[in-house]
Amino acid sequence: MKGWRRQATLFLRRPSWINRLRLDLNPAQARLIDPHVTLCREDEVSDWEELGRRLKELRPQAITLNFGPPHRNGDLVYIPCAGSTDAFDDLRITLLGNELADPRKHVPHITLIHPRNGSCSDADFASIISVFEPFSYTFDEVAFIQQENGGIWETVETFPLGDGANTKMTDG
Repeated sequence: MKGWRRQATLFLRRPSWINRLRLDLNPAQARLIDPHVTLCREDEVSDWEELGRRLKELRPQAITLNFGPPHRNGDLVYIPCAGSTDAFDDLRITLLGNELADPRKHVPHITLIHPRNGSCSDADFASIISVFEPFSYTFDEVAFIQQENGGIWETVETFPLGDGANTKMTDG
């Protein structure tokens, strides 16, 4: 992969057990990027400065997502959002601009194992299931991140959501 990639991301700041799973089962991906939910990809954003202005001016509220249980599709393992994604969808619409436009549906999830640089055996998936418990997480910050030539994702800029209260994770 050559060139730059950029995205708007919601990072999980305190998911220690998710970090441990990722480091154990997909260390290459864990080194490239911290656990996160992708909010907007580079192909959806034509003007990153405008997206940043919207975040500063509109000050969207923090969003809480519920997660669980993990899903597997071959070597891809992810934790999908469970229940309503309305707050996530509304944030995407707010950021991408014109509410009359119909942005593509993006299902929020946290990737545990990415098939680009990891694999998942039946035993690996069983170990993930054995430690997983549904949880909720409140995201209070959007990060613009970028990657050059397949390297480590770097944070370019961050924007608080709502009042910028601390993120939190709760058992579901």
